[in-house]
Amino acid sequence: MAQKINPISQKLGLIQVWQNTIQNYGKLSINYFFILHRQLQISKFLVQVFDSNFFLLAGKELFYKQNTFFYTIYYSTLLNTKFDYVFLLTNFIKTVKGYLGDNLYIRFYLKLNWYSTTYLLTKYFQYLLKQNTSTAKTLWLICQFLEKNLNSTKILYLKNGPTKVILKGFKIKFGGRFINSRNQMAKNIEQNVGHSPLINLISHVEFLSTEIFTKLGTCGLRIWLFYEIDKLQ
Repeated sequence: MAQKINPISQKLGLIQVWQNTIQNYGKLSINYFFILHRQLQISKFLVQVFDSNFFLLAGKELFYKQNTFFYTIYYSTLLNTKFDYVFLLTNFIKTVKGYLGDNLYIRFYLKLNWYSTTYLLTKYFQYLLKQNTSTAKTLWLICQFLEKNLNSTKILYLKNGPTKVILKGFKIKFGGRFINSRNQMAKNIEQNVGHSPLINLISHVEFLSTEIFTKLGTCGLRIWLFYEIDKLQ
């Protein structure tokens, strides 16, 4: 009998989870707990600095070799060009190195156009909720924004180098107690638009899962962006 496979879990496992799984068999000399702990410390401090200075985190990559951390950070800024963000990022590097040591190399790359990243959509979702926008209208605005950008292209840096991809669909799922009523049970809202290329392994999926704190409790937000690699590139 054929074994049933969840296509969403399999696809996310291939591109995000399993490739970062550490095999520690026969490698007792490497302290993986130390590596992961340092990564969590840097990531948490980075998010706090970016949120307080109107920066948007586009992505980050960590590479460890010969007792040295190589940390690559992609970002965008909502401020005007007169703001000295180079000074801010330089101080961030000095602060992190002063706490974690000199065996750390951090590189920042500015992204000028990244309208369809899951992190940006999450921040936009949180902003609308802070403006007392209803959950239903917030989801509608984000879906309208993504629908207008279907079949749009962008450049991603994948394992084969810079790759041109096309946005073919998206899925948004929001769960929790977000309606002020007598019913204390959590509810789920889900929107799925466009094509979901999960069977084809050469496709690309961006996924983000985060918690959003509201007046009625903690809610979970999950966003999937489905891309197809441009065959004509």
